Amino acid sequence: MTSNACVLHPAVKTPHDRVVLLAPVAPFRGGIARHSTALAEAFAEMEDVIVAVESFSLLYPRFLYPGASDRDPDGAFGKVPARYAISSINPISWFRAIRRIAALRPSLVVIPAWTFFVAPMLGTIARGLRRRGICVAAIVHNVGDHEGRRWKSRLCNWQLRAADFHVTHNEALAEQVRRTEPGRPVLVCPHPVYADYPAASGNLPREYGLELLCFGFVRPYKGVDVAIRALGALADRDVRLTVAGEVWGDIGELRQLATDCGVAERVEFLPHYIPDQRVADLFARADAVVAPYRSVTGSGVLALAAHYCRPVVASDLPGLAEAIDHGRNGWLFPAADEAALANLLAREVTRDRAAGLAAAIAADKGGKNWAEFARTVLRGSIL
Repeated sequence: MTSNACVLHPAVKTPHDRVVLLAPVAPFRGGIARHSTALAEAFAEMEDVIVAVESFSLLYPRFLYPGASDRDPDGAFGKVPARYAISSINPISWFRAIRRIAALRPSLVVIPAWTFFVAPMLGTIARGLRRRGICVAAIVHNVGDHEGRRWKSRLCNWQLRAADFHVTHNEALAEQVRRTEPGRPVLVCPHPVYADYPAASGNLPREYGLELLCFGFVRPYKGVDVAIRALGALADRDVRLTVAGEVWGDIGELRQLATDCGVAERVEFLPHYIPDQRVADLFARADAVVAPYRSVTGSGVLALAAHYCRPVVASDLPGLAEAIDHGRNGWLFPAADEAALANLLAREVTRDRAAGLAAAIAADKGGKNWAEFARTVLRGSIL
């Protein structure tokens, strides 16, 4: 397990650094929007930083977004005002954004990199800003495409080449970025713990001896089917798996799998948007969070689990294994190996053992805050 210390560099500050964050923020939803909203708020809380947020009038066309909506149905905005004027399918709005951002004369523009669809837009804007002498940072959530389509990965890499430096949340992803863009600085800082979720209400009762939770958008690469098959292989019937989050695909296939594995009554599907209070209650009820990913470069779910001091049972993929010390703050198993996961659940993951890891998880949270992450991003601009 690698160190969780941020990679920091001496900073030379102006009286006020003007930073522009170009990203989806609330009321957009999903992990990237949540991450970007928290980062905007961290910048805004710095006395020596003036932050402006540029976001989107349209991010995903309806036919490209498998979920019900890419916006929070509650419609809540973040604490930092944002301009929602960029359309992912209207290049005119991209060039207007370049002119608008350049007029602010920022010392740094921060742009997330996460999916092929927005890469042409974000790469175009980043190149336009760099041609005007403006430093651009890419917060890299993914290099390439989860499903492995090469043309999508090329689009993602085109965006990465438009940044002056990159920031990742783990060394495994940083190494991928270095291979893709050799010679450009890459900073590594652990994913901050989300602290803006509410406390649990206590209104969600336990019904099984061991409660497990898979949380977030359900996509094939996340391996929910691996968890269902593992549950089916357990002799212990006093275990429930809750799958909470919109399903990008056919939920009927997962329901049928649960039936075929004989665990339909012990797999609870909540295939819809989960409000924050319900999220809190689900994590509070869970003894452990299961992250059985087939491929991944990192996951914000681990940061959310840490907020609620819940251990994670995760695939031993590099982006996850860096954050988990087996038996201390969670457990690891070989990716896509349902037999190994079933064996792990049977031998090591119990309610009492999961509760016993809470102290270590709480201790690990100390340095994983948004202020430190924002400061790390800011320092990258003077490398």
